[in-house]
Amino acid sequence: MFKIREIITISDYVTLINIVLGLMAILLNDFAFVYVAVVFDALDGMVARKTNTVSDFGAELDSICDVVSFGVAPAYLLYANIGILSPGLNMWGALLASVFICCGALRLARFGVLDVKGFIGLPIPAGALFVCSILHASLIYNGAITGVLGYVVLFVYLIAGLLMICDIRYPKYPRKAYLVAFSLAILIGVLGQPIPLVLCLIFYTIYGVYGTLTHEL
Repeated sequence: MFKIREIITISDYVTLINIVLGLMAILLNDFAFVYVAVVFDALDGMVARKTNTVSDFGAELDSICDVVSFGVAPAYLLYANIGILSPGLNMWGALLASVFICCGALRLARFGVLDVKGFIGLPIPAGALFVCSILHASLIYNGAITGVLGYVVLFVYLIAGLLMICDIRYPKYPRKAYLVAFSLAILIGVLGQPIPLVLCLIFYTIYGVYGTLTHEL
């Protein structure tokens, strides 16, 4: 039997910030917390490698936190906001939210038992950013296309869920230029403008599909 205080590391504390941010996204119905959670999800791995504290415990904790921040939180945000986009779609919102979170859980479970260089299936943080940024943008621009965007968002949640459990390959460490653009897009998203983030995620999603079909990944 082990004591938590004897095995928890600084990287695990960073991971716990991730799950708290996911909770805040739910409690405050705020997309920005999901965006910031992705940053801490990346940081915990970096800290673990830099401090040589990579462990099975940390990996399990990371998966549990990811389910909340990138599965439950995006699912809740869909259900809480779909009625604003298209009144009457709440039932479909609940259904697609359930599909998304189940696919996310399956994606994390598969990641835990596979030992591959890249990612098999869309990573759940990318999936969460994809759906949340599109839902966020839809709420901002809903007045211009009233009633239609709700259906678009539902479709995106379905596609993102399926991409997470398919066999499409995604690079584990994207090129530096993309990481810089992606980081700036997250910052702009936190400040309330998700369009750059939408564009980055569309590019990343299509890149995986293209790379798999052309055997470049």
